[in-house]
Amino acid sequence: MTTPRILAATYVALAVLAFADGPAWALTPLCLGALVALGELWLRALTGEAMPTVTRIGLAIAAGLVSLPFLAITLHATGILIRPRTVAIGLAVLATVLGVVVLLRERAHGAPVDARLPRTVAVVAASGALTLAVGFVALSAYDRLPHPPLPGYTSLALNGWAGDLRGPVTIPARGVHVPVRVSSAGLPAATQPLRVRVGARLVSGRPLAVTPDTTRSVDVFVPAPPDNCLHRVEISLGATSTVFYAQGPGRHRC
Repeated sequence: MTTPRILAATYVALAVLAFADGPAWALTPLCLGALVALGELWLRALTGEAMPTVTRIGLAIAAGLVSLPFLAITLHATGILIRPRTVAIGLAVLATVLGVVVLLRERAHGAPVDARLPRTVAVVAASGALTLAVGFVALSAYDRLPHPPLPGYTSLALNGWAGDLRGPVTIPARGVHVPVRVSSAGLPAATQPLRVRVGARLVSGRPLAVTPDTTRSVDVFVPAPPDNCLHRVEISLGATSTVFYAQGPGRHRC
């Protein structure tokens, strides 16, 4: 297969990978084909020597796969987000550079076309299918193996209307009930202190029973701050806490 045809096939494959929204399993063979074609371009750019088919297959696969981390490092160093589309575009640029080098080499040395590439691609496709099958079996077996339990946790977060807060809130003189979400998993049932602080002042505290492997909403009463200056409101449950800022309804301006 000639170098221009390899380049054209690589561009088509990368264009489909960049803009297609199909399932990953359907795009996997196309991705493997693009990487193998890119690996062949690496081989033609670095060496024009003929080599055994098995050796060429292995080197093409390795060169194609190495292109991915090489490109990821380049994108990260240049501050470009690593996304499927940017990776596809980067691979297309790399294929273009390699293609130019190969065409110049072929023009200068008159290198013959390697007629064994179609057979090489077929063998690589079969190897890729076998690799996917073995990987799927290995992952399935791993999922069935016993795993150590995940560490337990208890979390506290603003809930309901309070979860949508994006800035300070004004609390009326009568105070306000703030919903918080309490979640616990992997820990035994316990009773922990639920406290409310406005600034440095502890304004309320009560015990709260925490049930393992549950998530529930609890209303916490927060009184109005003494003035309309911004105050840090901290709601804590044991060692975990959540914070927002509030001001009172007074006319005094800070």
